Amino acid sequence: MKKVYKKKKKLPKKLLFIPSSDKHFHESWYEGRDELNIPHPWRGVFLAKPNAGKTATIKNIILRADPPFESILVMSCDPNAKEWEDIGAEVINELPPPEEWSENEEKTLVVLDDIDFNEMDREQKHCLDRLCGHNSTHNNLSLACCAQDTFSLCPIVRKCSNLWCIWKPSDMDSLKTIGRRTGYTSKQFDQIFKQFVKDDHDSIWIDTTKNTPYPLRLNGYKIILSTE
Repeated sequence: MKKVYKKKKKLPKKLLFIPSSDKHFHESWYEGRDELNIPHPWRGVFLAKPNAGKTATIKNIILRADPPFESILVMSCDPNAKEWEDIGAEVINELPPPEEWSENEEKTLVVLDDIDFNEMDREQKHCLDRLCGHNSTHNNLSLACCAQDTFSLCPIVRKCSNLWCIWKPSDMDSLKTIGRRTGYTSKQFDQIFKQFVKDDHDSIWIDTTKNTPYPLRLNGYKIILSTE
């Protein structure tokens, strides 16, 4: 029997976009999207001293999420903390193992509230590594990490974060550790804070999300730098 060969379609000489079936939940910026409706999944760092407004800022992002988060988990340094009760968050004592997220269909936010990463055992650090890297992009998870200074941040969090909310630190040189991730030097940070930050509750937002129209803002809404 004579063999019939089907001629292959000629492909263009460039990399093709091939969608991933387990990233169907990924959101993106669109015209008119609220500035605080950060496209899910995002990984955010919130750097400030106590009582500056980290928790309130995260709650504001939660309130403006559209579609809303269906599940919110908070790992707190205080297991009896009640400050997250008003948004119906579940307080957890430790991060679930990576495999527990594999069938997660709910739009989920995980909050690490001033956790001492140095006290994490090897297993928990592995869970955090997978949460920041694989789970957040493949298993419908966003991550909010609160810390009081850059030195207390775990390296994997610095590496993977795309949203930075920073309140004025006492030592501007401390921001050198996140310079490569944010694109700003300590000198540039110093200029930005001097020009725009007038109050201890003011925060500078650096958004490196793909196609963000608002890469640099004050308190979430005041646009300092726009790509529009």
